Amino acid sequence: MRVLFLTDSLSDLDGVGRYTVRLLRALEEQRPELEVRVLLARKHRPTSAEVPAHWKVEVALPPDYFFYMSPLKFWVNLQLAQRRIAKAAQGCDLVHAIKDYPHNLAGLLGAERAGLPCVATGHGTYTVQPLVDPRHAERARDAYARFDGMIAVSRFTAERVRELLPAQHPLASRLHVIPNAVDAAKYSQRVSVDARPWQSQRYTLSIGELKERKGHHLALEAWCRVARAHTDLHHYVVGKGAGDDYERSLHSIVQRAGLTERVHFLGNVREDEKVDLLQRAQLFLHVPVTARDGGFEGFGIVYLEASAAGLPCIGTLGCGAEDAIVHERTGLLVEQSADAVERALARVLDDASLRDAMSKAGREHAAQSSWSENARAVLAIYDEILKRRSRQR
Repeated sequence: MRVLFLTDSLSDLDGVGRYTVRLLRALEEQRPELEVRVLLARKHRPTSAEVPAHWKVEVALPPDYFFYMSPLKFWVNLQLAQRRIAKAAQGCDLVHAIKDYPHNLAGLLGAERAGLPCVATGHGTYTVQPLVDPRHAERARDAYARFDGMIAVSRFTAERVRELLPAQHPLASRLHVIPNAVDAAKYSQRVSVDARPWQSQRYTLSIGELKERKGHHLALEAWCRVARAHTDLHHYVVGKGAGDDYERSLHSIVQRAGLTERVHFLGNVREDEKVDLLQRAQLFLHVPVTARDGGFEGFGIVYLEASAAGLPCIGTLGCGAEDAIVHERTGLLVEQSADAVERALARVLDDASLRDAMSKAGREHAAQSSWSENARAVLAIYDEILKRRSRQR
């Protein structure tokens, strides 16, 4: 079987990149004869060291901001992309668009030109947002009706999609929930990292790009309040900033609280450094919000990574964190407010026995997750689609 995968990232630095690399490696393990071909977006992030040399990778897709291009640029990029996809798909059995809309639209059109079925993965914001955007909604609904299958990475994302589609929409019977997974052993085994400041400190940890939907403003507002009673506590924030007003507002929160010496913005870090940070922290604090532009967290692989490292997690309701955290067992799910986050933070930090219980439960929960199982479910979808196509000929 040959599959053409479309993604904007093969990087450890973002969720789509980690999803792509982990899934494709697991697919190969489950089916060694699978031939992987990848079309990657322009202006992509650094490629993970876990990407095998034998994967056929070509840079041929529009960049990540494809959705926001002007109508003319959008149309030109869509036409070019579908032609490149159709050409790359020659000799393949199926196209799998891992990147959300409009990359999956280009994937669908390219697959149709090549006479192949197309599967899409729905991660979150850019699976749902096109269905409510005045410019894209009609085109997105039509594309979703023509996909041979869609894989939602969380129940939350799947429910949002179903709510926005008309009754009896063709996708309803082709939408499959296959939750994100984690290589639990990777985050439980100690890594060798040179001396870093956090290794001698008591700290909490947040990971995620510095953008509104990641909820760093809630995390920092709550943390600064709780830090008054925990004078030895530090907080580390991992994630790339854009140097915009939102990032500046985060620094302002810390400066107003007089805690610049105890809050550390690291930007992106190496994968081994991230694992070391997770393994040494007191708890993982990632509290996404529904952003003003409608953006939301579709799942959050990093919750499972934190659980695998033995970290209690604090997340928010109304997003994919509901699928990743087992409330009161592996962590706490709270409303999207600084007051609610503050109460959760204080509760976990003040109760060592609760942290220990959540640490143990988190490791057990993460160990039950497997990219192998994820891959088996994905391959079953591929097989069913190809059988259906064969019967129709």
